[in-house]
Amino acid sequence: MENDNFSLYDDRLQSKDILILKTILPYLNSTAQKNISMMISYLQLQKTMEYFENPENTMQICAMETKGSTADILNAVKVHCNQTEQQQIDRILNALQMISTYEILFNGGDE
Repeated sequence: MENDNFSLYDDRLQSKDILILKTILPYLNSTAQKNISMMISYLQLQKTMEYFENPENTMQICAMETKGSTADILNAVKVHCNQTEQQQIDRILNALQMISTYEILFNGGDE
């Protein structure tokens, strides 16, 4: 069930049933959408609880996730943001880059 649109966390906790329910949701009337949405939330919570009952799964997610810098995290989040939020993130990234450059130039990169 590997999908580039999912994080590793989502990939481990999604099921075919949940994905099918999410896919049909826009085609239903508002009452059915509400009921199916509640079912989806319940199924996801149930799957999450089952997954984390096994301590090995927690360790697998920790081991498989890449430990990135603040800039890496912001770039990963940016794809889910609207244009204004992306611009704000770009300003933060520019500020982080300036701070990093300053530290390298005036502190020799030592913190």
